Amino acid sequence: MTDSAPPIVVVGPGRMGIGIAQVFATDGRAVRIVDVKERTESEFEEKVESVSETIRSNLEFLGARGHFDGDASDVLERITVTREATASLETAEWVFEALPEDPEIKREFLDSSADAIGDAVVATTTSSISVDELADAAPAPERLLITHWLNPAFIVPLVEVAHNERTDDDAVDRTVDLLEAVGKEPVTCSDSPGFLGSRIQAAAMNEAVRAYEDGVASPEEIDRALRTGVGFRMAAIGLIEFIDLGGVDILYYVNEYLEDELGERFENPDSVVEKMDANDLGPKTGAGYYDYDGDVDAGELKTETYSRMLELVEALDDE
Repeated sequence: MTDSAPPIVVVGPGRMGIGIAQVFATDGRAVRIVDVKERTESEFEEKVESVSETIRSNLEFLGARGHFDGDASDVLERITVTREATASLETAEWVFEALPEDPEIKREFLDSSADAIGDAVVATTTSSISVDELADAAPAPERLLITHWLNPAFIVPLVEVAHNERTDDDAVDRTVDLLEAVGKEPVTCSDSPGFLGSRIQAAAMNEAVRAYEDGVASPEEIDRALRTGVGFRMAAIGLIEFIDLGGVDILYYVNEYLEDELGERFENPDSVVEKMDANDLGPKTGAGYYDYDGDVDAGELKTETYSRMLELVEALDDE
């Protein structure tokens, strides 16, 4: 990043927009938060003050926890809240649109700003709206993609970068590079309902609620089990990695039992059946969902996973 780099433009001074602006400003980038909502002058001034107070509070919280050692005033000096949309958009390289989760609101902004946006990559910050719903309103569909930040944006590492067949590869690559440069963990995926995190999270939340409805445990006990077991473990090893390490056959037989007991939502996915038939059960057979080159030491893989889990335990003990 250089001092001459154009400001990052964030459209929408809501919670997500503020969080995104904070990330870039903390990294040293100039940021312009564009407020496109109709407000009186006094309402706009209140919004500007609210943005400043929120970011200062966030930084004080991070500082108290040892995750920010800079000067909050320096960060805030890099952020400008403005209603001058055209002037902000004309020189932008990236426009992070963080308007409410309503396709009509987003489409209206894209359509009304088409002439001003120029060559910028437009990243809409949605958790559910498809690129296709917005593409025909965008000035350049090939530079339209989705960056799904998770709240709080200034803490959660993941940003899903979703795109479709019309999205230019260069726009995706440059956005990934930008996000990595500010310490995020961008994951690219195709434009699909729920993308990755929301889709998997919704399935897990629904099953947790079903367990409660079936009288298996109280909400408190369910959440405790998830925090200290499943959720803890998933912070050290991904779901599909876990399938391979434990063995695809284990998942296959668990699904067969659960389908018999709880219904077809636990029916084995096609690829699980295919891997069972091919004996591609993970590192113990040399092939699974992950690619394993040459000889694979399953014991070594488990040791690496256990080490990551112990690092999490140590981190929790330090709190």
